[in-house]
Amino acid sequence: MLALLLGALGLLPVAASPGAKNVILMIADGAGFNTFDAARMYSATRPVYDGPQWIKLACSTHPLNLSTRPTGTGRQVRELVYDPVKAWSLTEGYAWLRTGATDSAAAATAIATGVKTYNNAIGMSDRGRPLTNLHQLFQASGRSTGVVTSVPWSHATPAAMVAHNLSRNNYTEIANEMVFRSGMDVILGAGHPWYDSRGERRKEIGSAAYVGGVETFRRLTEQRTAYLYLESKLDFERLANGTLDLMGKTRVLGTARAGETLQQGRRWSGDAKSRPPFADPPLPGVPSLATMARGALRVLSANSKGFFLMVEGGAVDWANHANMPGRSIEEQLDFNDAVATVQRWVERNGGWSQNLVIVTADHETGLVWGPNSGTKPFDPLVNNGPGRLPGMAFNSTGHTRSLVPVYARGAGAWRLWDFAKRTDPVRGPYLDNTDLFRLIVGAAEL
Repeated sequence: MLALLLGALGLLPVAASPGAKNVILMIADGAGFNTFDAARMYSATRPVYDGPQWIKLACSTHPLNLSTRPTGTGRQVRELVYDPVKAWSLTEGYAWLRTGATDSAAAATAIATGVKTYNNAIGMSDRGRPLTNLHQLFQASGRSTGVVTSVPWSHATPAAMVAHNLSRNNYTEIANEMVFRSGMDVILGAGHPWYDSRGERRKEIGSAAYVGGVETFRRLTEQRTAYLYLESKLDFERLANGTLDLMGKTRVLGTARAGETLQQGRRWSGDAKSRPPFADPPLPGVPSLATMARGALRVLSANSKGFFLMVEGGAVDWANHANMPGRSIEEQLDFNDAVATVQRWVERNGGWSQNLVIVTADHETGLVWGPNSGTKPFDPLVNNGPGRLPGMAFNSTGHTRSLVPVYARGAGAWRLWDFAKRTDPVRGPYLDNTDLFRLIVGAAEL
């Protein structure tokens, strides 16, 4: 009886139950534990992944090495591996955490392929060879695949889910692989060359690298690719609501009318580092991450065999790099809304026995701690009440080696415990980001 109850809650598999038909991986880029917590404090609400049915652990994110190109060795630099003692040292912890961190490309590649690699790599090993990723495995199983992001769709995290390139900075090459050679079913994000980060139309076209160059962008807008192309907020909403005419196509690619991020880069007044969340009007012409996720789910679920979807709150990272607490909280809450949207979809489409949802981050950015953390290491955040900016401070403008949270619920989620073999004195049991690949492969029976 207990096993049946736990299985229904998504904590254990029910006997003889099949693997996960659909897997939805959700990544809040650059969000460590305290970024998650700051959003909770401001909103005074518990996100859905805080529910008792979810497994909650920690995850290490270190890269193979700090090279930005293949070294040819494939050997793990041992000094980069997460060390709980060094990480929590009151005298040296900050310095240790600030150095040796992964970038988003290596972190996303580790999640997508189960292989550690050098910083900058998009689906490539340290020997310069392409790695088999989740997109390819799901595709080979007959299932559909998609990526959704609040930053350019050829940026590091979505790119590493599907593409292969020696450098994350080769946006044109990456975008063209995604459009013409990947066979991915849904690609949604920002990176529009005719709009800046404030959502304003440019007088002349900007760089089209994020969308594969001018010629590829022209082919997309003229509907001369395998994808139905869309970019207006209304069309994103119609896609989500099921009222958009797909013109006989089964694949969709959308580029929101924003140069880099959906909302993070919009105009602000006063000091950006003290500006509270939602103090500045949102851009009216771009969809939310939740809307894009709903649209992707509608397209992908047409495949009766199932699908893999990665949804990235990519601009959490951009806000933390810029040390903008208000925008960081905004982006995290937007991500939380997307998770809630996914949960509602799951509960209406096969439930937790058929679906696996994972919520995590690729790395921590900003070394976010409490208001006195500059002089008092690991000073806790201060909850100033709902609707008020928490007491918080950034101690870095870059990535760190801090552990990040990982939550999982649904078919095969219990396997997460199999990988949490190490223990952190503060965060408790933790696994490595490469284990997420193994979790997904096992749960989806790939």
